[in-house]
Parts: sequence; C-alpha cells; structure tokens
Amino acid sequence: MLSACYEAVTGRAPDMLRSYLLAVLVQMVAVNALAEYGHLQVTIPPFFGFATVLGGFVFGLGMTLAVGCAGAVLFRAGEGKLDYGLAVAGYAVGVWASNEWLAQPLQRIMGGNGAALTLHRTLAVDRRLVVVILALAALLWVIRGQHHPYQGGWDWGRTGLAVGVVGVAAWATSAMTGNPTGLGTVQGSDRLATFILERDVSALDWSLFLVVGIPLGSYLASRLYGASLGGSIPPKRLPQAAIGGLLMGLGASVAAGDNVAHGLSGVPLLAVGSLTFMVCMFLGVWAGVRLRWL
Repeated sequence: MLSACYEAVTGRAPDMLRSYLLAVLVQMVAVNALAEYGHLQVTIPPFFGFATVLGGFVFGLGMTLAVGCAGAVLFRAGEGKLDYGLAVAGYAVGVWASNEWLAQPLQRIMGGNGAALTLHRTLAVDRRLVVVILALAALLWVIRGQHHPYQGGWDWGRTGLAVGVVGVAAWATSAMTGNPTGLGTVQGSDRLATFILERDVSALDWSLFLVVGIPLGSYLASRLYGASLGGSIPPKRLPQAAIGGLLMGLGASVAAGDNVAHGLSGVPLLAVGSLTFMVCMFLGVWAGVRLRWL
C-alpha cells in the first residue's frame, strides 16, 4: 500500500495502485453480490468523524517511517528482516496500548460512538448502481496498464486478482466464526499483544491466526523462491522502524482499522469511514515524503 501511495505522490508508473484497485474491484463485485442476496453477512467499519481523520493521517506518517504498511511490515518480518520485526512489535504494542487507554476517549470526543455509514446509503441511491458505476470506472482505468513483473515477482494484474480472491475468502471464513470482518491486521495485532503481554488465551481467535499466518507465509515463500533473508541494517533504521510501527498502531486503533481492514475490506463495501481513512492515510504518506522520512 505504501508503494501505491508513493507512486501517486511521485508520479511513477502506478503498478501497485492498479493492483490495489483490482483487488478492491474483485471484492466490490463479489462481496456486495453475496451480501445483496443474503449469502454473506458483512460488518461495516465505523466512522468516528475527526478521530478517523486523525487516525488515518497518523497511520500514513507511521507508514513512511516504518517503510511499509501493516501488511508489508508483517511479510517483510517473515523474510527475516529485523527492522520490520521491530515495526511489527511497535505496531502490536501501539494498537494494544491505544485500545486500552487512548482510542475510546478520542473517539467519544471527536466522533461519537461510530456510525456504520456507507456511500450508497448516505447518497440514498441503490447499492448495485453505485457498485456498477465505480467498478466500471476502476476497470476502465486498470486495464490500461501494461503487465510486467514487479521487482522480480508477479505483475500487478496477477497480484491484484489473487489479493481480491483472498479477500473474498477472508470474508467467508471470518463469517464462519460469527464475526465477519474480512481482511485486516489491527484486531489480530491487538489479540497477539494481549496474548503475549496479558497471557490471555481467549485472545487466540481467527484474527490473530490471520496476522500470524502472514509472516509464516512470507517466510515459506522466501525460502522456496530464493528471496534473501535479513541483511545489513543502518543503526538509525531500527528506532525509526519501531516508532513508525508504534504510530501505525496508534492511528489504526483510533480509526478502528488499518490500511488492510479499511482499504481492502471497508472500501469494497463503500464504507464512509474506510474511504475517509484511506484519503487521510494518503495525506499522511504525502506529508511524510515531503518531510523526507521516506
């Protein structure tokens, strides 16, 4: 996600942005269709007003310091990179600490109890019409992109399609637990910190195993496909990564979601809170780039 934002800020070829929009497009069509016809229950991410704005902006700033979004720091940590391991630790502790002491007071002061607002309900138009219009607009732009491997890996088309399918599967499997949330790392990171710091075995749930599965999957992929593990790290990079992860955790907690939960699960549902978060996250990345944090 940071790469997609960086492409937009610097004007580079928007390969990762196209990949992200394709993943959103797949879920927007599939998840809304399943929900429309009663085959899937979904949870709309809440909108906490200025708390969502603040959380998104702080999260974006944290991304530039950590040099990765919530998903990226997890899979980079799985590749054996110590700095990203510290970012993951800072992220989990930030979410846990903020959920304990900071998020709810800020949400009450700045945004009330949180409203499950969607774009189509706010505009009082049929959901299917909005989905069709947005899907066609995104598709027309996405298909204009040229397909070529990204940094030696998959091209943007294959990546976006795969992430979209995984996102649909996440909705289906999380619904089986009675808590349909789709993809997201903030809840699982909070559960992970709770399990480790409080030794609370009740924290072992679907969201925690999703978070743990990301670095495990990237570790296996790096071993199978020859990606280098670890490497030399400048000394100043370690505290930078930890602080970046901490800021991401604080922002995600206050906004009740991260770039994965909002960007890959909430945006396909046309959630106002998720759309607001993503805009403010981009502004945070833009500010971080201008401050030369990246």
